Amino acid sequence: MFGLGMPELLIIFLIALVVFGAAKLPQIGKSLGGAIREFKKSIEAPHKEEPTAPPDEIVCSQCRQPLQKDWITCPHCGMKQEGKSGV
Repeated sequence: MFGLGMPELLIIFLIALVVFGAAKLPQIGKSLGGAIREFKKSIEAPHKEEPTAPPDEIVCSQCRQPLQKDWITCPHCGMKQEGKSGV
């Protein structure tokens, strides 16, 4: 793949052993493997779309909770709804 043979890999391993120490190498390998696994999982997983409300349903612009048509403010987050005015 990169033209690395056994002697080159052995030299890289020995340098890593000297730099990080024998106790840290298994931890580094485990964290590196977990990071690669998580990266692959995020690439392969289908992207989840945010659920959208039906066209006739009104939702709060801040917290996305469903609202009734006559509500001026959202009871969940207290945000005043645009286009609504007090009577």
